[in-house]
Amino acid sequence: MGISGEGPDGTDWIDLSRRVFCAICSAMPNKNLISKIIKIGLLIVPVLPLVVTRSLFFPFVTGRNFIFRIVVEILFALWVWLMLTDSEYRPKTSPILYSIICLVGVLFLATIFGISPYKSFWSSFERMEGFWQYWHYFLYFIILAGTFKEAKDWFRLAFVSIGASLIASVYAVLQLLGKLDVHQGDVRLDATMGNATYLAIYLVFHIFLLAYISIRMKASKIWIRLIPLALAVFEFFIVYKTATRGALLGFLAGVFVFSLVNIIWSKGFARKVSVAVLGIAVLIPVVFFLVKDSSLVRNSETLSRFASISLTETTTQSRFIIWNMAFKAWEDRPVLGWGPESFVYIFSKYYNSELWRQEPWFDRAHNVFLDWLTSAGIVGFLAYFALFGSAIFVLIKSFKSKLIGSKEVGCFLGLMTAYLVSNIFVFDSFSSYIVFFAILAYLHFIYACNGSDSRSENKTVSYAFPKNIKAGIIAVVLISTSYSIFSFNLKPILASKSIVDTLQVVTYSKDGSANIRDLEKGLETLKKGIDYNTFGTTEIREQLAQYAGRISNDPATPKEEKKKFTEFALEQMKIQRETFPYDVRAKAFLSTLYGDYGDYGNAILIAKEGLEISKQRQQFYFILGEAYFKAGEEGLAMDVMRQAYELAPEYPEAIHNYAMVAIFSGKPEIAENLLEKHFGTRIYPDPKYVNAYAAIGDFKKLTIVWEKLVQNDPENWQYRLSLASAYVKIYRDADAIKQLEKTIEINPDFKAQGEIFIKQIKEGKLKR
Repeated sequence: MGISGEGPDGTDWIDLSRRVFCAICSAMPNKNLISKIIKIGLLIVPVLPLVVTRSLFFPFVTGRNFIFRIVVEILFALWVWLMLTDSEYRPKTSPILYSIICLVGVLFLATIFGISPYKSFWSSFERMEGFWQYWHYFLYFIILAGTFKEAKDWFRLAFVSIGASLIASVYAVLQLLGKLDVHQGDVRLDATMGNATYLAIYLVFHIFLLAYISIRMKASKIWIRLIPLALAVFEFFIVYKTATRGALLGFLAGVFVFSLVNIIWSKGFARKVSVAVLGIAVLIPVVFFLVKDSSLVRNSETLSRFASISLTETTTQSRFIIWNMAFKAWEDRPVLGWGPESFVYIFSKYYNSELWRQEPWFDRAHNVFLDWLTSAGIVGFLAYFALFGSAIFVLIKSFKSKLIGSKEVGCFLGLMTAYLVSNIFVFDSFSSYIVFFAILAYLHFIYACNGSDSRSENKTVSYAFPKNIKAGIIAVVLISTSYSIFSFNLKPILASKSIVDTLQVVTYSKDGSANIRDLEKGLETLKKGIDYNTFGTTEIREQLAQYAGRISNDPATPKEEKKKFTEFALEQMKIQRETFPYDVRAKAFLSTLYGDYGDYGNAILIAKEGLEISKQRQQFYFILGEAYFKAGEEGLAMDVMRQAYELAPEYPEAIHNYAMVAIFSGKPEIAENLLEKHFGTRIYPDPKYVNAYAAIGDFKKLTIVWEKLVQNDPENWQYRLSLASAYVKIYRDADAIKQLEKTIEINPDFKAQGEIFIKQIKEGKLKR
């Protein structure tokens, strides 16, 4: 029995589909026009590091990545038509192409078999570096390799990329001059990258590219060839001002390799210059070591950062701890690792309590090699290094075939060395990846397109697709591209925007209370963001939980509004907990929300879940201890806070939480001995201790707290007002009146109310 394409109405749907596909194929413009469109589209990519989208959550990440994905997807659809039409546009093979295919394949397997396939595939708004992003880097490489067939195409791309880097450098100069703000609130320049390290590595790439351009220039006048070198010096100055140690060490290592290659393969004047440069590269660290304690070094932001490098430095210590965590994680899953974007789970499981000095949530090992070991195992680690190995192989083969000169080889080897060395201390970002993959595509072009056609390894497939097959493939690509742009790009863009819209909508008054109408709008906006059902839902839920926490502790917000907001937040965080069982952040938010809601049983339960995964994370001890205390289990609260303290006795928050619970529990001697041991005082000047002493009725010590606070901040009229109130409690009326008079002097607006209080004190009408 044969298969019929006839429908109930007699229409032959197979034949109709064939005709539609053929119509699509015939309607496409000519290949030259398509090729030009693709080439113009590819020139958009190098400009994207300049894009900052403040209307989206994580403005230095999301906007440029979404634009990149949309551009790549559109160009890929056009390229598919192009390569189906003409085999010339199909990329030739090379070791670099094979290594990239291998890397993407390994990443896919690591994603599928990882601890959280969904997160590994999609990542988050903050990073956008899951498998889906690497897939787009691969497509970007394929489009470049298949479309750019002439050297001029590559130089246009290089000039656009260099132009973008110069704009970023000028932006950094304006930051240096104080005309523009540094985004991270630091003195280290970050331009449009939002991070000094990202900017530094990005510019290091372009310094070597400028050197390459200078070498390739055939200008008769030497000063013309010096222009790129002058621009390279300018960009190095910016790299220096970023004070990024890893990038500067990488650059120095890159210069060393560049010089060494030219000493080996060059002759005459070029070799002499290379020897001089190599000597300088070696001499710089030696000289620095000799003068590292001088005032010149100490007064320099950049040099002092290098001088501070030691095994006992806090940053260095934290790096060692994190790297040790990464090794332990790799030992647990050595072959394919935990999956891309899974280091946050590693950080939770192997958390070391000594990391309280650093940021609370690390999602990278701060070492790209360990990142690959943990995310894709030893297979992914080797696949990553295969990229560099294949590039080096291609460079050597191309040099031997006289397709490229020794100085050009030195530039690229120096660039890759700088990149690898800098990555020992940090991790990749979009701005460095797009340059790196473009360079790999260019090396592929030199090897595969300019070499001997007799080599089997760089042949293209010349298979002629039947017309109907072509049309079918084109239709599938067009449909999938349209779906991807809408579902995987536009919807997440709207979801990301919903977070920013909420941040802009919800405003707070001077007393810290939120406007109710704003809260309602903010809640509706977040609901819309969640309804888009994108990979950014996790971050939307976290923002929702933070809002709910703030609202629940706001006495000015009506109970109904608190209940509405908190219940929706609880509902969403419960979904987050169920969907991502290893997400300890979700458990922390959920447990805190339950505590704010008064459901201490569930707060305790969820906090214990978090501790089961992350046994040394003090945050869960704090949450659990607070829940126990609110539930009336003061003994258990004391025990939990003591355990948190013992994990890291130098941790100020652990000290204060333990001391606070001790006072509330009627054991102030424990707290005061603890505070004296660590801070040299038995009564600590912090408003939080006021409530604790008030709870046990010790108004004398409460008064001492306010006296110390006033002493530390004598112009704070609210502190003086509180001190006056405390004096009244212990019948020191004259002292109370003095503080009220000083309060009126500091804040004349308080005069009328202050005089009423003074009168009430004199008349003995204030409640003691």
